[in-house]
Amino acid sequence: MRFVLILPLALAACAPGARAPSWPDKVHLTGMRMEVSFNDGTLCQTEIEGTFSGTLTDCPYPMSYEVTGYKPSYLSTAPGGAGDLFEPYAKVRLTTPSGMSWRFETPQPIPTKDQGAGQLKLPG
Repeated sequence: MRFVLILPLALAACAPGARAPSWPDKVHLTGMRMEVSFNDGTLCQTEIEGTFSGTLTDCPYPMSYEVTGYKPSYLSTAPGGAGDLFEPYAKVRLTTPSGMSWRFETPQPIPTKDQGAGQLKLPG
């Protein structure tokens, strides 16, 4: 009897095209390029120069994006190409066609661990 109850679940898991849902877990800005990584390892990229809203192109997960508060890092003009190491400041909202949305900030805030908000403890 248990086999009869478990069989449909096992077959559904093996169905072609069956895939666990994925969601964005990180956003990274480099200059005017935005990279969105998903929890399943998928990486989607788009150019945001001149358009701070739109749709992720060539991405298996259809999502619209909106970038607000974009400000280049004051270190982005560092000589020798070192400025590319510093991420611009921005807030990014990603939204699926069904209305689910995720919000991200760049650069990512430094985790405070157990030291309390705004406190920096140096070793030694």
